[in-house]
Amino acid sequence: MGNNKTISVHHVSVGEVCPLIKRIMRDYRDKKILVRIGHGARLVRSRLINDILDLGLDVEMVDETGTTPHLGRGVHGQVISDIIAAINIAKISGINVGKQFIEPSHGEVRVIQEHSREYSNGRTTIPRLLARAVAKGELTLDEAMERHSGH
Repeated sequence: MGNNKTISVHHVSVGEVCPLIKRIMRDYRDKKILVRIGHGARLVRSRLINDILDLGLDVEMVDETGTTPHLGRGVHGQVISDIIAAINIAKISGINVGKQFIEPSHGEVRVIQEHSREYSNGRTTIPRLLARAVAKGELTLDEAMERHSGH
């Protein structure tokens, strides 16, 4: 957003967010950049906030309640919904946030363990310790699977 107008939109994976922000920082070197992020998806949000702060940018957390629109007849797709929600979030002032402490809940760790089981086609489940490291962003699921299979 610039001058309250949407300049461009992107739909990227979590892993592509910081490289995209770095490109935007290069393209708009002379502008003040503020990143706004919705309050949902606690673990992903916390990791992104920490990574963006490491880039030297200010981050605001926004109450994202009601930002995802109802898509009317003839309009389909999660991507469109995500992009509109992101534009809505960008227009809402939030609270400045600092580094986030990431401590995954038992349920969040269990979900990652389930993903590891699906990822291995039911052959193995990574232990809680590795799943916790994945949740905290210390390892990728691939790295955790590799460590587990190499034990």
